Amino acid sequence: ADQLDAVACLENGGLDFEGLTISAKDELISKLSFSREGDHWESKSTPEGDVVVAVDCTQDEAILSSGRSRELINVIQQLRKAMGLDLSDKVEVFFEESVGINTVESSVAMNVNLFEAKFQGAVPLPKKFAPSWSVILRSDTAEIGGSKVEVSICRPAVAGKNGVCEAVGYFLSTLEPSNVANESTFSITVDGKETTLKQGEDFWGSTVAKLRGTKGLSWL
Repeated sequence: ADQLDAVACLENGGLDFEGLTISAKDELISKLSFSREGDHWESKSTPEGDVVVAVDCTQDEAILSSGRSRELINVIQQLRKAMGLDLSDKVEVFFEESVGINTVESSVAMNVNLFEAKFQGAVPLPKKFAPSWSVILRSDTAEIGGSKVEVSICRPAVAGKNGVCEAVGYFLSTLEPSNVANESTFSITVDGKETTLKQGEDFWGSTVAKLRGTKGLSWL
């Protein structure tokens, strides 16, 4: 009998087979099973066969990127621990992948909220966006998602617009990010001329803020 016959037997309470009537209640034992298509399915049934649980074990990109993000978080936590940092100590995180590889960046892009919640709003960024005056506290090379990645934790730094002159860059490097939050402008003298720097145009409290404000990174 095929599946339809079996279902009809259970619904009608019995089955007529070659002149015999078989009672579904007293003479027929029904056991459930799972017929899978593909190796990505895993199933388990109770000994009695009355319950079957089937799980689709397909690992899509969202699952894989979440796993890689947690690998990166673990590396960052180890770097923080090695520096003796407290949970309240803020850092900026930059990473560098091999040329042509963007596995980690893609994973961070899909899990921005996870990193913001874990690191007080900080999001790991490609190293190419780090200010030239960024101070590395500690770095290490780790394998994430099968690729070698250099991960660095840095002292929080004010970010400047692209192409700032050396004098302006030096001035920005002396500022504490926590002290510029409420400052809309700074006036400095460069080559004998007074220059006004505006927050949101010439400087930002962090590289994350800069990239968001200038839309310098599509996924941020």
